[in-house]
This record gives sequence, C-alpha cells and structure tokens, in this order.
Amino acid sequence: MMTLERLRTAFHMGGLTAARVVANGSRFHAVADTANGDQIVLARHSDATARAFSDPGTVLRMLRDIGFRVVTVDMTNWHPEQNCL
Repeated sequence: MMTLERLRTAFHMGGLTAARVVANGSRFHAVADTANGDQIVLARHSDATARAFSDPGTVLRMLRDIGFRVVTVDMTNWHPEQNCL
C-alpha cells in the first residue's frame, strides 16, 4: 500500500507502468502496477488501509492529476446495490 504522496512520487520517478480502478462492492480503489511487476494499492494517509471511493469519477480524476492518461476499470466485483459503509 502507498499513500497518495508516495504514489505521485513513484509515478513521476518512472516507477509505475499502469493504473486501474478496481470495484469491490459499491466502492472503488486505485491500483498501480510497478516496473517490477508488483501491484500497489492507494492507502489512506490516516491509517494505511485501502482508500475507497464511492464515486469512480473521483478516483479517475485523482489518477489523471497524478499524470496517468490511460486507466483500466475493472467492474468484475461491482455491486452498486450494496450500501457504502
């Protein structure tokens, strides 16, 4: 897991090769692939748990602000009818 600041730094240093928005229930998470083939999940700064978004547009804008121009969206486990907890 990585905070937004560290994710931004890794991107600008060339350490990230791709980004995805992954749905889980009714929430969305940002996942980035590293040059080494690892996957990094965006973490909340306060407690280092996965940062979840209720609006996919928010996470897409954040990834665009970091510098990503191509982002894949995985909706395999998207269940919009579930309550956002």
